[in-house]
Amino acid sequence: MSPRLSVIIPTRNALATLPRAMASALALPLDPIEIVVIDDGSTDGTWEWLEAATARDPRIVKLRRTANHGVSAARNAGIAVARAPLVGFLDADDIWQPEAIAARVRWHEANRGTVLSFSDYKTLLPDGTLRARLLSYWPRFERFIAGRSGMLGLGREAFALLVGENPVCTSSVIARSGAILAAGGFDTKLRQAEDWDLWIRLCQHGAVATSTTSEIFHRDHPGSMTRKVAERVASLREVVRRHSGRAWRRAPLAALSARCMLAQAETELAQHEHRPYAALHHSVVAALYKPSPKLMRDAARAALVVARLKPPVVQPA
Repeated sequence: MSPRLSVIIPTRNALATLPRAMASALALPLDPIEIVVIDDGSTDGTWEWLEAATARDPRIVKLRRTANHGVSAARNAGIAVARAPLVGFLDADDIWQPEAIAARVRWHEANRGTVLSFSDYKTLLPDGTLRARLLSYWPRFERFIAGRSGMLGLGREAFALLVGENPVCTSSVIARSGAILAAGGFDTKLRQAEDWDLWIRLCQHGAVATSTTSEIFHRDHPGSMTRKVAERVASLREVVRRHSGRAWRRAPLAALSARCMLAQAETELAQHEHRPYAALHHSVVAALYKPSPKLMRDAARAALVVARLKPPVVQPA
């Protein structure tokens, strides 16, 4: 019998958290399921642990990649072997709430025109703080939800909502594998925002829905902040470029929102790289794209930083 859900888990040197993530997926009250784990060049004993795990539980499928090709390539490899009509994405250090995920799978089975759904989630910050209601962080999306709860179809607003903001946590996604393949999968050339790019493309292949229930515990990692921001900015530039034409035609306010999000990321990068004049420029651009008290305060703070700089010394001719 074919599985109802294939759970795609890419991992690299995450043996400390992988067993707990897999346990949350294996606890799903769905039968049958399969767990596809892609070991992307781990050196911490992950493959040996997976060999023992697959011997104990036939629901686990393991793939081994001898080099680190990146999470997008790993997810694409998992999708290629997935046998279920629905796939769910789970990072090796995140945790699913099994009952909530299973309820959404059953919802997908009853609503076959929906190619993508995602849910609210809780984030565990590096300092141990748990932050909830992440969907409400996004103003356009919060206005769409308007206090409603449960499963909500995005309807005709799906493209505008997803191109204008990126409220989707990848570990909360359940999608139709056929639609992902038809959309071309994750773009391995993007270092970040490859998930945002795929969700936007999936809008062209069917309906999109969201659950306001927090179904995921997602772990946030600090990493090398300047490098992460630089990669994110480069990827955001490319994703905005790809979808700008369609966005300006179909949802100009969403296009402005996407441009604003990019300008905010450019501001953050300029600050990390100690380029105050560039930070001021991008913060003003962000405020012009989507005027708000917060963005105007950010621009004012950037202007204050520049105002406090010592003027350059002009050498006499």
